[in-house]
Amino acid sequence: MRLALAPLILALSALPAAADPPDDAAPIDAGTALACVAARYFGEALRIEDEDDGLVQEIRWLTPAGNVLEIEITGPGCRFIKVDGVGQAEARILPGAAP
Repeated sequence: MRLALAPLILALSALPAAADPPDDAAPIDAGTALACVAARYFGEALRIEDEDDGLVQEIRWLTPAGNVLEIEITGPGCRFIKVDGVGQAEARILPGAAP
């Protein structure tokens, strides 16, 4: 069975890079970014770094299982740009569940 990968590759290449902030991104402070991540994932912050003059906060997050997630978040409304790392699903706080 042969798959036509060219249409898929073209479609994926048209998507913006995962780490690029959206065009309507707004600055987000470290405290707000940490609160947003804590509301979505169990664990604790290892490091937070301001990028793009406050448009993006990059957070290294330690999950209860000992995994490290790399998260990029922007405003308004705590928009997650990127979440990388093993154990995301296990650390996720489901909507409506108490943290």
